Amino acid sequence: MTEGAVGTGRRQRRWQDVHDRLYEAACELFLESDFITTSVDDIAERADVARKTAFNHFPRKRDFIAEWGRRRRQAVRIHLSPEAMARESLESVLRHYFAGLVAVNEQQRALTIRMLRGWRESGGPFDADPHILIDVFGGLIRAAIRRGELPADVDADRLATVLYSAYFGILYDWSEGADDEPPFALGAAYNQLLDVMLHGLQLTEPRS
Repeated sequence: MTEGAVGTGRRQRRWQDVHDRLYEAACELFLESDFITTSVDDIAERADVARKTAFNHFPRKRDFIAEWGRRRRQAVRIHLSPEAMARESLESVLRHYFAGLVAVNEQQRALTIRMLRGWRESGGPFDADPHILIDVFGGLIRAAIRRGELPADVDADRLATVLYSAYFGILYDWSEGADDEPPFALGAAYNQLLDVMLHGLQLTEPRS
């Protein structure tokens, strides 16, 4: 390995260390108070870095929410290999993926509440924020179309948007209430969502 490569590796590790410290400091402060009242100055002080450094890593406070989303998606994807994502049925992959999301949300309910409230105050999940879960869903749907599991004329982007919107609608409802008192079982709610999305509603004749 060349001296330049070693130097680059060290700089990258230092950069990542500062990035992680800032993110962890932000999460601690959001949990202690909330997203809105926590300032970037507070986060920089807790992480023991300069204010300018904090803005170099996270130019907007809402970028901490984007980082939160990225880390959650990464944690879920670790349990799904690329081969499984490409070959398993759409239903199997979606149920596994949602199970992973449920586990992360339940383990971090208090932080999920803080981040969702902050996201809502910052514009909400339907703006141009770089939250790419919708792209994850779209990729899974397009893979199912290529396998012939879904008709070729299915609009993958639109279906992904519906799934994405329903995911966050349920998550926002679940985030209401106290940190330790979820209002309903999140896993059951998402299983019901997937039942409807994947199999449709079984309608019966109304009783007279």
